[in-house]
Amino acid sequence: MKTRNTANGPTPTLEGAPCGTLAAPSTDELRKAFFREAGLTALRFNVSLEDVLEHLQHAFDLSLLRTDALRRVAIERIAQNIDELVVVIACIRGDENAWAEGIEPLRPVLVRMCELRVDEVDSTLHASRFLLGVRKRTFGEDCEFEDGIPRLQEYAGIQPLRSYLGGPLFAILQDLIKDGLAVATPPSTSVRATMRNLRLVN
Repeated sequence: MKTRNTANGPTPTLEGAPCGTLAAPSTDELRKAFFREAGLTALRFNVSLEDVLEHLQHAFDLSLLRTDALRRVAIERIAQNIDELVVVIACIRGDENAWAEGIEPLRPVLVRMCELRVDEVDSTLHASRFLLGVRKRTFGEDCEFEDGIPRLQEYAGIQPLRSYLGGPLFAILQDLIKDGLAVATPPSTSVRATMRNLRLVN
Protein backbone atom coordinates (compact mmCIF):
# COMPACT_ATOMS: atom_id res chain seq x y z
CA MET A 1 0.00 0.00 0.00
CA LYS A 2 1.41 3.37 -0.98
CA THR A 3 2.24 5.87 1.74
CA ARG A 4 4.26 8.47 -0.14
CA ASN A 5 3.10 12.01 0.55
CA THR A 6 2.29 13.56 -2.82
CA ALA A 7 1.34 16.94 -1.41
CA ASN A 8 4.92 18.21 -1.23
CA GLY A 9 6.82 15.82 -3.47
CA PRO A 10 6.76 15.48 -7.28
CA THR A 11 3.24 14.99 -8.57
CA PRO A 12 2.68 11.82 -10.63
CA THR A 13 1.56 12.43 -14.19
CA LEU A 14 -0.78 10.59 -16.49
CA GLU A 15 2.11 9.73 -18.77
CA GLY A 16 2.00 6.09 -19.74
CA ALA A 17 -1.69 6.41 -20.56
CA PRO A 18 -2.13 8.46 -23.74
CA CYS A 19 -4.08 11.59 -23.05
CA GLY A 20 -3.05 14.10 -25.69
CA THR A 21 -1.46 17.36 -24.60
CA LEU A 22 -3.36 17.63 -21.32
CA ALA A 23 -1.16 15.34 -19.20
CA ALA A 24 0.42 17.98 -16.92
CA PRO A 25 -2.62 20.30 -16.59
CA SER A 26 -4.88 17.30 -16.05
CA THR A 27 -2.71 15.96 -13.26
CA ASP A 28 -2.53 19.37 -11.62
CA GLU A 29 -6.31 19.79 -11.68
CA LEU A 30 -6.85 16.32 -10.25
CA ARG A 31 -4.24 16.96 -7.55
CA LYS A 32 -6.04 20.14 -6.46
CA ALA A 33 -9.42 18.38 -6.45
CA PHE A 34 -8.00 15.42 -4.55
CA PHE A 35 -6.78 17.50 -1.62
CA ARG A 36 -9.72 19.93 -1.73
CA GLU A 37 -12.63 17.49 -2.16
CA ALA A 38 -11.37 14.08 -1.08
CA GLY A 39 -8.59 14.69 1.42
CA LEU A 40 -10.45 13.45 4.50
CA THR A 41 -11.92 10.45 2.69
CA ALA A 42 -8.52 9.55 1.26
CA LEU A 43 -6.94 9.78 4.71
CA ARG A 44 -9.63 7.57 6.24
CA PHE A 45 -9.29 4.87 3.58
CA ASN A 46 -5.53 5.28 3.07
CA VAL A 47 -5.84 6.14 -0.64
CA SER A 48 -3.15 8.39 -2.13
CA LEU A 49 -3.18 10.68 -5.15
CA GLU A 50 -0.82 8.24 -6.81
CA ASP A 51 -3.41 5.48 -6.27
CA VAL A 52 -6.05 7.63 -7.99
CA LEU A 53 -3.84 8.40 -11.00
CA GLU A 54 -2.83 4.75 -11.33
CA HIS A 55 -6.49 3.70 -11.23
CA LEU A 56 -7.38 6.22 -13.94
CA GLN A 57 -4.65 4.93 -16.25
CA HIS A 58 -6.45 1.58 -16.35
CA ALA A 59 -10.04 2.80 -16.10
CA PHE A 60 -10.20 5.46 -18.81
CA ASP A 61 -8.16 6.39 -21.90
CA LEU A 62 -8.47 10.12 -22.55
CA SER A 63 -7.08 9.67 -26.04
CA LEU A 64 -10.41 8.12 -27.04
CA LEU A 65 -11.84 11.64 -26.87
CA ARG A 66 -11.15 13.45 -30.13
CA THR A 67 -10.43 16.99 -28.95
CA ASP A 68 -8.66 18.75 -26.11
CA ALA A 69 -11.96 20.41 -25.22
CA LEU A 70 -13.63 17.03 -24.66
CA ARG A 71 -10.65 15.79 -22.66
CA ARG A 72 -10.76 18.91 -20.52
CA VAL A 73 -14.47 18.35 -19.79
CA ALA A 74 -13.71 14.73 -18.85
CA ILE A 75 -11.02 15.83 -16.39
CA GLU A 76 -13.38 18.42 -14.89
CA ARG A 77 -16.00 15.73 -14.33
CA ILE A 78 -13.47 13.36 -12.77
CA ALA A 79 -12.42 16.19 -10.45
CA GLN A 80 -16.06 16.72 -9.44
CA ASN A 81 -16.48 13.03 -8.55
CA ILE A 82 -13.03 12.41 -7.10
CA ASP A 83 -14.34 11.71 -3.60
CA GLU A 84 -16.43 8.83 -4.98
CA LEU A 85 -13.40 7.67 -6.96
CA VAL A 86 -11.39 7.44 -3.74
CA VAL A 87 -14.16 5.37 -2.13
CA VAL A 88 -14.31 3.07 -5.17
CA ILE A 89 -10.56 2.43 -4.97
CA ALA A 90 -10.97 1.48 -1.32
CA CYS A 91 -13.87 -0.81 -2.26
CA ILE A 92 -11.71 -2.55 -4.87
CA ARG A 93 -9.17 -3.23 -2.14
CA GLY A 94 -11.88 -4.96 -0.14
CA ASP A 95 -12.47 -2.29 2.49
CA GLU A 96 -15.87 -3.18 3.98
CA ASN A 97 -16.29 0.31 5.48
CA ALA A 98 -15.92 1.80 2.01
CA TRP A 99 -18.62 -0.53 0.69
CA ALA A 100 -20.88 0.40 3.58
CA GLU A 101 -20.36 4.13 3.12
CA GLY A 102 -20.02 4.35 -0.66
CA ILE A 103 -22.12 1.59 -2.23
CA GLU A 104 -24.86 0.67 0.24
CA PRO A 105 -26.30 4.24 0.44
CA LEU A 106 -26.98 3.98 -3.30
CA ARG A 107 -29.27 0.99 -2.82
CA PRO A 108 -32.45 3.08 -2.22
CA VAL A 109 -31.68 5.18 -5.32
CA LEU A 110 -31.33 2.04 -7.44
CA VAL A 111 -34.55 0.61 -5.98
CA ARG A 112 -36.43 3.79 -6.86
CA MET A 113 -35.03 3.63 -10.38
CA CYS A 114 -36.30 0.06 -10.78
CA GLU A 115 -39.72 1.19 -9.56
CA LEU A 116 -40.06 3.07 -12.84
CA ARG A 117 -40.56 -0.33 -14.48
CA VAL A 118 -41.52 -2.93 -11.86
CA ASP A 119 -43.29 -3.02 -8.51
CA GLU A 120 -41.70 -2.26 -5.15
CA VAL A 121 -40.94 -5.85 -4.17
CA ASP A 122 -39.34 -6.70 -7.53
CA SER A 123 -37.44 -3.40 -7.47
CA THR A 124 -35.82 -4.28 -4.16
CA LEU A 125 -34.96 -7.76 -5.45
CA HIS A 126 -33.43 -6.54 -8.72
CA ALA A 127 -31.40 -3.81 -7.03
CA SER A 128 -30.06 -6.24 -4.42
CA ARG A 129 -29.13 -8.87 -7.01
CA PHE A 130 -27.47 -6.21 -9.13
CA LEU A 131 -25.30 -4.89 -6.28
CA LEU A 132 -24.32 -8.44 -5.39
CA GLY A 133 -23.36 -8.93 -9.04
CA VAL A 134 -21.26 -5.74 -9.01
CA ARG A 135 -19.42 -6.98 -5.94
CA LYS A 136 -18.78 -10.42 -7.43
CA ARG A 137 -17.58 -9.02 -10.75
CA THR A 138 -15.33 -6.53 -8.98
CA PHE A 139 -13.61 -9.39 -7.17
CA GLY A 140 -13.54 -11.72 -10.18
CA GLU A 141 -16.22 -14.10 -8.95
CA ASP A 142 -19.01 -15.59 -11.03
CA CYS A 143 -22.36 -13.84 -10.83
CA GLU A 144 -25.84 -14.91 -11.84
CA PHE A 145 -26.19 -12.60 -14.85
CA GLU A 146 -22.86 -11.32 -16.01
CA ASP A 147 -23.88 -9.41 -19.14
CA GLY A 148 -23.97 -5.70 -18.46
CA ILE A 149 -22.81 -5.91 -14.83
CA PRO A 150 -20.11 -3.25 -14.30
CA ARG A 151 -16.86 -3.68 -12.39
CA LEU A 152 -15.74 -0.94 -10.04
CA GLN A 153 -12.30 -1.16 -11.64
CA GLU A 154 -13.85 0.51 -14.70
CA TYR A 155 -15.30 3.47 -12.79
CA ALA A 156 -13.34 6.59 -13.78
CA GLY A 157 -15.45 9.32 -12.20
CA ILE A 158 -16.72 10.68 -15.52
CA GLN A 159 -20.20 10.48 -14.00
CA PRO A 160 -21.55 10.15 -10.46
CA LEU A 161 -21.35 6.63 -9.09
CA ARG A 162 -25.16 6.38 -8.90
CA SER A 163 -25.32 6.99 -12.67
CA TYR A 164 -22.49 4.55 -13.40
CA LEU A 165 -24.41 1.82 -11.57
CA GLY A 166 -27.94 2.94 -12.40
CA GLY A 167 -27.56 2.91 -16.18
CA PRO A 168 -26.55 -0.77 -16.46
CA LEU A 169 -29.14 -1.81 -13.87
CA PHE A 170 -31.95 -0.14 -15.79
CA ALA A 171 -30.73 -1.67 -19.08
CA ILE A 172 -30.63 -5.15 -17.54
CA LEU A 173 -34.13 -4.68 -16.14
CA GLN A 174 -35.42 -3.56 -19.53
CA ASP A 175 -33.97 -6.70 -21.12
CA LEU A 176 -35.59 -8.90 -18.46
CA ILE A 177 -38.96 -7.29 -19.16
CA LYS A 178 -38.47 -7.69 -22.91
CA ASP A 179 -37.65 -11.39 -22.47
CA GLY A 180 -40.67 -11.93 -20.23
CA LEU A 181 -38.55 -12.57 -17.13
CA ALA A 182 -39.90 -9.53 -15.27
CA VAL A 183 -43.35 -7.94 -15.25
CA ALA A 184 -43.54 -4.23 -16.02
CA THR A 185 -45.85 -2.02 -13.98
CA PRO A 186 -46.58 1.70 -14.43
CA PRO A 187 -44.59 3.90 -12.01
CA SER A 188 -46.42 5.89 -9.37
CA THR A 189 -46.57 9.68 -9.50
CA SER A 190 -44.20 9.96 -6.51
CA VAL A 191 -41.63 7.70 -8.20
CA ARG A 192 -41.77 9.73 -11.43
CA ALA A 193 -41.24 12.93 -9.44
CA THR A 194 -38.30 11.41 -7.58
CA MET A 195 -36.60 10.30 -10.79
CA ARG A 196 -37.13 13.73 -12.36
CA ASN A 197 -35.32 15.24 -9.37
CA LEU A 198 -32.49 12.72 -9.70
CA ARG A 199 -32.06 13.59 -13.36
CA LEU A 200 -31.86 17.28 -12.48
CA VAL A 201 -29.15 16.50 -9.91
CA ASN A 202 -27.17 14.49 -12.47
